Amino acid sequence: MEPTNESMPRRTTGWAGIVFVVLYVVGLLMLGGAAPDHADEKPFKDNPVKLTALWRAYYNDSGHRTTIVIAVFVIIAAALAFVVFGNDVRERLTSYGARTTGGLAFAGAIIFATVTAVGAIALGWIPGSKVFGDSPIPTGELNYLAPQLGFGIMLLPGGAAAALTLVSAGLGGARSRALPAWLGWTGVVIGVALFFIAAFFLPLILLVLWVLIASIVMLRRPATVATAR
Repeated sequence: MEPTNESMPRRTTGWAGIVFVVLYVVGLLMLGGAAPDHADEKPFKDNPVKLTALWRAYYNDSGHRTTIVIAVFVIIAAALAFVVFGNDVRERLTSYGARTTGGLAFAGAIIFATVTAVGAIALGWIPGSKVFGDSPIPTGELNYLAPQLGFGIMLLPGGAAAALTLVSAGLGGARSRALPAWLGWTGVVIGVALFFIAAFFLPLILLVLWVLIASIVMLRRPATVATAR
């Protein structure tokens, strides 16, 4: 019997996007609160010596170190879930004929996950060294610069990679009807915003909302794929 193609409904795995949203939000909330009190106030912010001492005292608390290390693992797990979500988006777009934009969306998801994991490691570098290696807490400016490096990596290249995912998924989804047109074009707008202003952190909330809505749509609307038999 010769192979024939039959269009069959398949419910794409939107659960990965929902898992990403939950883990990413939890991880960011944990990391966002993982800073010493008064660190942004003028007496400390304008005095590197005092700020270093403040952060060193913060890291010397085992409870604070544990919170940061757990948050890092949560963020890394969220990054892995985002890769799966990106693959689900690629499969859905490909099944509707948008192979190029699907591939670009998946590439952006991989880059986003990579830099997010690297940024999280930078954030947990100092407390993690103490927890796992019993290394002494540094005495220099590295104490407060490491968190800045971590968030910088997560927000700048992370925002650009997320922009690639959302713009590609949005364009491909809207044009191929793999996603509702309003959702696709909203993804494009959010993606452009992420590329330019992700450093302000707020646009990442829009990323989370878009992924959540897209995941629900993918769960509720089966994709039509061609299967051989």
